[in-house]
Amino acid sequence: MSFPRRDPSRIALELLDCIDEKDGRATKWDLIKILGNETQFTHWVTNFLVKDRFVEEIVESRYHFYRKTESGDLFHRLLKSGEIIDALLRVSGKRLRSL
Repeated sequence: MSFPRRDPSRIALELLDCIDEKDGRATKWDLIKILGNETQFTHWVTNFLVKDRFVEEIVESRYHFYRKTESGDLFHRLLKSGEIIDALLRVSGKRLRSL
């Protein structure tokens, strides 16, 4: 069974929505369920959201929790407003892109 490919902005929005739905603290497993496997978790959460300080990792005994930072909250609001992200994508690069 194949699923339609999700845009990167959609994946990031789903991850940040999950954190909000879990009262501001999602478990590693909550996020893996969205991404599908641990490799994608490492790619998205560890190498992107945590590295760029949109999300912070909290370790309590053997459990790992993730919550949004102030920058992550701003990023989440921008993702919710798709028009702003579309505009940023158009102006990124060497020329203004037509959509």
